Amino acid sequence: MSGRILVIDDVAANRALIRAKLTSVYYDVIVTGDAEEVGGILRHSPPAMVLIDVMMPEIDAFELCAELKNSSATAHIPVVMMSSSNDPDDRVRGLAAGADDFLIKPIHDLALFARVRNLMRVRFAMDELRHRNDVARDLGLPVDDLTKAPAIGPGQSVLVAAPDARQGQACCDSLSSRLGVVASFCTTEGDALSLAESRQPDAVLVHQALSANGDGLRCAAALSRNYATRNIAVIVAVNDDNMRTAAKALDLGAWDYVMEPCDPSELSMRMKSQLRRRLYSMRLRDNLTDGLRLASIDPLTGLYNRRFCSFRLGQMLESSAPAGRCVTAMVLDLDHFKRINDTYGHDAGDELLRSVARLIQQQVRGVDLTVRLGGEEFLVALPDTCVDGARPVAERVRSAIANTKFDIGTGQSINCTVSIGMAATTGAELSAERLIGQADEMLYLAKAQGRNRVVTSALESVKSKTA
Repeated sequence: MSGRILVIDDVAANRALIRAKLTSVYYDVIVTGDAEEVGGILRHSPPAMVLIDVMMPEIDAFELCAELKNSSATAHIPVVMMSSSNDPDDRVRGLAAGADDFLIKPIHDLALFARVRNLMRVRFAMDELRHRNDVARDLGLPVDDLTKAPAIGPGQSVLVAAPDARQGQACCDSLSSRLGVVASFCTTEGDALSLAESRQPDAVLVHQALSANGDGLRCAAALSRNYATRNIAVIVAVNDDNMRTAAKALDLGAWDYVMEPCDPSELSMRMKSQLRRRLYSMRLRDNLTDGLRLASIDPLTGLYNRRFCSFRLGQMLESSAPAGRCVTAMVLDLDHFKRINDTYGHDAGDELLRSVARLIQQQVRGVDLTVRLGGEEFLVALPDTCVDGARPVAERVRSAIANTKFDIGTGQSINCTVSIGMAATTGAELSAERLIGQADEMLYLAKAQGRNRVVTSALESVKSKTA
């Protein structure tokens, strides 16, 4: 995954060190310690992420962070503050200004890479939602004003998975008194997973060690994978003082981490930040649900239709071209669908299409574009993903469909299979229609080779240029 990162530090040696670390994993890095240059970069070519040193004589880092987060043009840019002082007050002040994280120098490589990787994923996901929101506005559909910061209070709920009841209650009391949220706790891994699914809290704070030999990292990973809980903010409390554990938590899907023992003020500010991120993403999704349905949603399946696909896929390719990021298209077609219609009727066929559409959505990411092209043909476009990364997704979709008994509304359940063709481009090579056409050609080969399989173009040797 690539991204352009602005590093602001008045010490040349620090700038050079951080630049070397980030470029080693293929990020595009700009460094500066000049206040005027910072302003020019932010105005004319905003980066994907900003790293700011706290202790600079000419630049007030906290003020700059607050300005970025209070502007609708830059509020979505992740900001990481850096300091050589491990002062809890500085961390709380930085988080209060809107910083997404606060790293202590010398910065551990694992901490830096894991943080940047996690925040880049968030940035790209939010960009995708913002793009779709802009499309709705361009189409003249009603959308809410997303520039207002969401309020945190009694309308939000937090679930704490703690090692014991004493720590759980203390944590709930602290979060409730500082943020006004409704907080409850449990002490076992099983209870955390079941309560998160049934209650749908806005955030879950998971301690690394839970009672009954529960594993907080395993719990965080399960929450991020489960379709019902994957949009809940997950924060992991790391108790072994090991940055490898913290980095692993982020890679497993946690939104943030805290090191125990954690200052209550820092924990509340981190929780507030993640709750805001959760509410903002929910507002974006609500706008999409309400605004785009009339103009761009297939009425049978609830997926995007071909008209929207051509428009959005074109935008994906256009935005991926400058950085050479891959976009992969999968075209899926149900096998022997006409036979199902002829045998069970068109109403049964429609019910099957609805069920298959839901199943496809459950197997792909929220940022992926899922479309009903027409008839029994579907498409999934995967941004920032080359063929080698998309093939396991395609196989997962194919296997899920083949191993599901579908209720077709007649009192009967049937099996069906799907054939999938895939093609990829780095954005500048193919138009949206040509990319779909290449994937369609691979679909025909999948049909010719016996159906119920995934076929990729032999010409597709595009390798990721991203970190």
